[in-house]
Amino acid sequence: MEVSMAGKLEKAVEIYRSLGYEETDFEDILNLGTGSSEEQKIAREGLKTGEWLELKQLSENSYGFVPVVDVDLGKLAIFAIRVGVDAKRAAHILRRGSEVALKAVESRGETYAMNFIKAACTSNRRIWEHSLSVLGTLAIKLVHQMNLDIPESVEYMKDWAAVAAMVLGSERKEQNFDEGFAPAKEDIIRRFIEHIEMGISVNVPSTGPFSKVLIWGVENNVLTKEAAMEQVFYALNIAQRPGDRKELMNILEQIGLTDDDIRSRAETIIPLLGLGETALLERFAPVLIENASEDLLYQVLISCSFAKVKKIKKMILNAALKREKPKSAKEYEEWILLYKQDEDKSISKLADSLEKAWGLELEKEDVKEEVQGLWRETPKLWELPEFEIGEISPEALTDLVAVISERKECVEDITFERLIAMANNIAYKNPNEAKMSLAGISNNDSSGILALGIWAKNLENNICPDRMREVWDGEKQVLRIVYGELLYTRNIVLFTSINKWPCLLSTPSYEDLSIGLSDLINRLLIYKNENLSYVSEPDLQLALTRLDIDSVTEKDAKEYLEKLNDINLKILLPSGELLQDEYGNDVLVGEIIVEYLKDPYIEPEFTPGKTSCWKVELDMPKSLKALPNRFSYSNDSMFSMFPTWGDYALTAVHRDCEVYHGQGIILRQIARRRKPITKGALMNWLAIESNLSDENAEDVINATHEAWERGLLLPDTADISYLDWNGDTPSNLASMALSMECMAKDGMLSVVWQAACDTVEVSLGAPRMLTGTAEVVKFLRDYLDEVIIAVQNKFAPNSVLEMKAVKNLAAKSGASKAVGYAKEIVNKLKSFDTEIIKEPENSEEASDTPISKNDFDEVWVTLPEPKTLIPDNVSMSVKTVEIRKNEKVFQFNLNLPDVPEYEYQITIAGWIYGLRNEGQISAFRANHNGEIIDEEEKSVWLHYDNIKKKIVVSRFRNWRNEENGPLEGESTPYSKTLLTIAVALLAQDGESIYGAKSLTKELIKTGELNVESLRDITRELLLHEDISPAKLVRVVEKERELLSVLWVMLSECIKYAGAKTVKDNKPPVWINRILDICIYYADYLKEAAGRGFIPPEDAKWQGLLEIANSTAKSAAIKKAKILVKILGLRE
Repeated sequence: MEVSMAGKLEKAVEIYRSLGYEETDFEDILNLGTGSSEEQKIAREGLKTGEWLELKQLSENSYGFVPVVDVDLGKLAIFAIRVGVDAKRAAHILRRGSEVALKAVESRGETYAMNFIKAACTSNRRIWEHSLSVLGTLAIKLVHQMNLDIPESVEYMKDWAAVAAMVLGSERKEQNFDEGFAPAKEDIIRRFIEHIEMGISVNVPSTGPFSKVLIWGVENNVLTKEAAMEQVFYALNIAQRPGDRKELMNILEQIGLTDDDIRSRAETIIPLLGLGETALLERFAPVLIENASEDLLYQVLISCSFAKVKKIKKMILNAALKREKPKSAKEYEEWILLYKQDEDKSISKLADSLEKAWGLELEKEDVKEEVQGLWRETPKLWELPEFEIGEISPEALTDLVAVISERKECVEDITFERLIAMANNIAYKNPNEAKMSLAGISNNDSSGILALGIWAKNLENNICPDRMREVWDGEKQVLRIVYGELLYTRNIVLFTSINKWPCLLSTPSYEDLSIGLSDLINRLLIYKNENLSYVSEPDLQLALTRLDIDSVTEKDAKEYLEKLNDINLKILLPSGELLQDEYGNDVLVGEIIVEYLKDPYIEPEFTPGKTSCWKVELDMPKSLKALPNRFSYSNDSMFSMFPTWGDYALTAVHRDCEVYHGQGIILRQIARRRKPITKGALMNWLAIESNLSDENAEDVINATHEAWERGLLLPDTADISYLDWNGDTPSNLASMALSMECMAKDGMLSVVWQAACDTVEVSLGAPRMLTGTAEVVKFLRDYLDEVIIAVQNKFAPNSVLEMKAVKNLAAKSGASKAVGYAKEIVNKLKSFDTEIIKEPENSEEASDTPISKNDFDEVWVTLPEPKTLIPDNVSMSVKTVEIRKNEKVFQFNLNLPDVPEYEYQITIAGWIYGLRNEGQISAFRANHNGEIIDEEEKSVWLHYDNIKKKIVVSRFRNWRNEENGPLEGESTPYSKTLLTIAVALLAQDGESIYGAKSLTKELIKTGELNVESLRDITRELLLHEDISPAKLVRVVEKERELLSVLWVMLSECIKYAGAKTVKDNKPPVWINRILDICIYYADYLKEAAGRGFIPPEDAKWQGLLEIANSTAKSAAIKKAKILVKILGLRE
């Protein structure tokens, strides 16, 4: 199949060449012909499918995409459009917009252009959520030039907003924005109102440039204030995301919202108040509360009851105090009582004032909730049911197709397996009958059954999961087969030959997807009796990974050994070849299984932070060495391949932090396990329920209940160190606490309790208390009565009330919410007469950071040979600028010694590819007042020239060829300024922090960043007040392997803070976090000094004694004294 695809492409390229496209300038290729009808047909056949680029390892440390044919792919794409490939394919093969591409698409007509726009404007072709997609400008030009209807598409509107913002001047130009190809300002204005109305109607996100464009329209009289106001209020009512509603409120303020506007729309606004969002309540609530008629006041106040923030609650009560007493004041008693019972005294005091002002006398009710018995006995482990296909009929198959087709992601669960098994059963007996049931599968199917639909429609299927590719073997490029993933390959191969197999080897025996040995052997005997000579290799492989090895006894093995030795079936690869061993002999199924029973897969240990949770690193047993290795990046599908395994196969259990279409279906399947959920998967399961998408919510909740009722969720099992699988410090704890509460309310308190207590312990051991700890402790406080009752009734052991970490937290000073909740818990425990509940001795002196030195060698890693810092004599200033509402970045202003007339302004908001991969940064020229000289001018590029020994300026990103594309050839060297900017980004908030961390690690690995270069850079950055030293070093809190080099940044910060303390008679505020980090790692730092890894002069920790001996009132002084004591410094 692969050869035929390549052959068709080569024939198409021959025709392309013969017509003169390759040697003709790109701008002139539309003057060329497209060949005869027959040539067009051949060319179209070769160009309509397949990839023209493939990923190759170019050297030991670099990968890149290279063409599979040696022609200009930009010209080939235009040729493909002209010979008739469909619009979706055209959008796929075009790499950029141009006048040539515009005319080529335009020539295909309006319908084609609209389909092209739909395919071109997609989220996966833009770098960030709101940035311009690769073909966005082309799509906008097509709409304007062809006067097309505006597409009802969020993605198109995102592109229009991005283009309009840059053309109208309300946003800086993006790197992929081609000004020479952009639509004219007049064109944008001509259809401005239509686009705004369409953007509102499709609910385009307001957090992107759309909001700025709308405001620009009002400010420049393209859109009237009244029309804009109507549109924005409509958008507020249909917006789905709180962030959008917040930005829409900003738009209203920008275009001149008045109190009269609010009053006149009171009835429309009241439902919005019920969302409880600060941005809405802060602006609308006071106006409506103070001015609403008595008929509406009750509705307004009840809607405001959903406010969550203290400031807003106080604002609501203060607004109510400004009104006269309502005629029917008694109606408001319950509403006022809600605030009187608030935990915050300032709020309850205001409620008392309102009660008095309105002449009411309310008794504060005892709101203590009755104990509901939420600590329940864990159900017994269920008896695993056998797998059943169900009624086998064409109608039932059609129904299964409908169920699977609704899925947005391929998940090989029990329903998917029923579909395959039933399709095979019917197709083997009557292919035409099966095809009728399967013919409805859409060509745009995303559920994983597209190939089955192709088979049903008798269409040619050119998909081959295994491909010959050139790969890097560590020394050179070699030609090697790259094998498809196991589940994907099994599906593709079986779907294209579904009528050829009497049964499928990988069909489960049980509902957990596992297969019994007897079932597997019986299926092989069916093949033998049906006179088949081979089995499908991926089908066999999946059957083996699903085989329940644990239940195979020695007696079973002996019983089946004779049968297996008698099964001489061969193994067919997807390529159509039979599997052979190294000697050229056919490998037989019976022999493979016999050896596999002696030498099966063994589940590897999953260690958070060490085991990859995105790449499968699994050694195949020697018994299967003849089979292709089909594991690489299918970690989220391991539960389906190894259904009897634990955490290593359960990393698909994780929070929905991104679009995770299969989450609910996957959990429903994992809830069919035969064994209880293991510690890592259970920990992640406990954190899932607070952030569910609409499509997943019902399945996730049902899965949780099913797993509990089947005895799969056990108390005291979840391990907090496995949260999110990555080994990092636990995060999003408030969200986790909410999820735990959801499970507790459903009677699973015993499952979550210890994990919540362990979270508090981890938080106390961190350099500073983890965000969200208060919510976790509040959860423990709120459900403590339930646990006490469980202990009293012997449902739970006394040990669940030990809660040592909570008691240590309660012993802390301060008035934080977490400490307050902990004190409430301790006070309640004191009144509980159980011998086991005791205060820990010396709890006030309990160590916050009990660090062991046992893993010193693991933390203090060996560093590469340090590179000398390259001086460039560039002076720099730094200031913080707001690029979007509530999003600030650093602006680096560089003064090059040989260009005195300009300064160069650099901001890096997220995209660091140029700095990371090319050793260069983009900048705008500005005068010495900080004003950009030409806003319309494209940015310039700065890089270090190793020959001229200085930073030079180029108009072109690819300055080697004077082009605007990515830099060709090797990356340029990093001079001091470039490295300083890279390190400074560690202190910048927003999306760039992820790239900054990764880049810092790379630069440390290569020796570019080392102790001495970082010493120099840190001293430079400490001079810039807008850069927070605390944020600069925060990376080391979670990335402890960086301590062996970043200690010098901690040292320099303390030294600088010591000097500031002497000068200002008080320590700087930012030193607190740095001291927390140093205390956390104090044992390592002391050991490193003892071993000579920290030089003696640095081991004195200059500046620390100055802070410790300060007479000012500051928490930093106490921390400094603790650190002095641990490090053994003399005061």
